[in-house]
Amino acid sequence: MLEVNEALLEALSRCLNDEDPAVRQAAAESLERLDTYRVLDDLLAALDSPDPAVAMRTMYALAELRHERALGGLIRVLRNPRPDLRATAVRLLGERRDPRVIGPLMEMLDDPDLNVRMVAVESLGAFEDRRLTEALLAQSQDPDPELRRKVIGALERLGDARATEGLTALLEDPDPGVRRLAAAALGRLEVSGDLSG
Repeated sequence: MLEVNEALLEALSRCLNDEDPAVRQAAAESLERLDTYRVLDDLLAALDSPDPAVAMRTMYALAELRHERALGGLIRVLRNPRPDLRATAVRLLGERRDPRVIGPLMEMLDDPDLNVRMVAVESLGAFEDRRLTEALLAQSQDPDPELRRKVIGALERLGDARATEGLTALLEDPDPGVRRLAAAALGRLEVSGDLSG
């Protein structure tokens, strides 16, 4: 781990006034990186705070940092016992659109908390990666109609013709909202040409 000392920060700060613009730019970039490392350690430690509000704010701060360790910290929260923190981590990871988070997000489809599963469905559907079709189709059998409706939206965004059979089965769903959304999704997939094979 890089130790950031004050003398180094002061030396780089002086370079911000260098006559050469390339030196000024390099100093600014270095200061940004060094400050990120310094803050990152504190943020990662704060993820373990017993105060859920602190952990929540920390996740938002980490989500702003496009750093490998920040990503790892958010993934770590997926194992937190608090469902509200897990759901927020799922949403923040999904917003990154980083293909490396697809696996951890897919695992959250089996979370015991309904809200976490719903956020996982929405997040995965936003990736528009047709490899997710089967995993999302499996969620169309969930007992909760709201989750089944979110699955339909995610499948429609994926635009994969392989979802046709699962969407057709949902036309017989006991929930009228699920049936309506399935019918509309099938129509839109047909119009877009994804079902005409």
